[in-house]
Amino acid sequence: MIYLIIAIILFSFNNVLWKKNLATISVGLLMTYRSFFTSILAVSFLFYFHDVTEFSFTQISKTFTAAILGVIGLFTMLTVYKKASLQWAAIYNLLGISFTVLYVWLFKELDVKSSLMGISIITIGFIFYIYTNKNSSLKINLKQHLLLILMTLCFGTATILNWENLNQKIPAIFIIANQEVLVFICGTTLLFLQKKLRKPLQLVPTLQKYFYRVLLMSIVILLGLLFSFLGLEITNPIISGALFLASPITTILFSAYFFKEKIKVTDWIAIGVIAFGAFLLHLQTT
Repeated sequence: MIYLIIAIILFSFNNVLWKKNLATISVGLLMTYRSFFTSILAVSFLFYFHDVTEFSFTQISKTFTAAILGVIGLFTMLTVYKKASLQWAAIYNLLGISFTVLYVWLFKELDVKSSLMGISIITIGFIFYIYTNKNSSLKINLKQHLLLILMTLCFGTATILNWENLNQKIPAIFIIANQEVLVFICGTTLLFLQKKLRKPLQLVPTLQKYFYRVLLMSIVILLGLLFSFLGLEITNPIISGALFLASPITTILFSAYFFKEKIKVTDWIAIGVIAFGAFLLHLQTT
């Protein structure tokens, strides 16, 4: 489980880096710039450790499907990050575990009945958080709620598909490379549609300014993805999801530290309830 713990810390730090950089750069440009570096790194590792001809059409198709969902989830997440607090994305990520457990309960031979208590407590904490923040400055609109729901469904489904892929011995670096190349292609296409790449020389000062920041982001997310897939490979989506409930919590804390977002007493109570539910879920699924 050390892989998942490392991944949690890296993803939480990555969330803060996204939020910080999105304050002065567009979603499409940052996503494309970051994926440029991660694509190069992931593909380089892939060719170094594997012969790409060893992968079948079926394996490529399954990996590509998960990558598409991951890209949709990433874009919706960044769209919300641009104008809303990290706390909302963190809270919605907490609901993703319920989606995963439901899938495993219906389609896989894994016992999830023992997980219901933890899931119920997490849901209570989520509802309490929503209720106590309905009139706060962190309130978001219906469109942003729908984007967060889409993000949760896409990330949840992609996690399940990647778990299935890893169980079929598809290497984690192949999954990462596939996903990051797709992110880069989609991001580049988006920038062309927005006419931001039709005069590339105008982008040079921006690319130079954010070079080291984006390079740091690329390394952090690449390591986070690698460790999360390695952890997922030796566990299952329930255990992985339960442990990753710590990521939204640490993201909330990081957000408060870096962006001075106030965490009220009621917020701490909600976080405590959610953390307790996650702890029970972890105990009941290991």
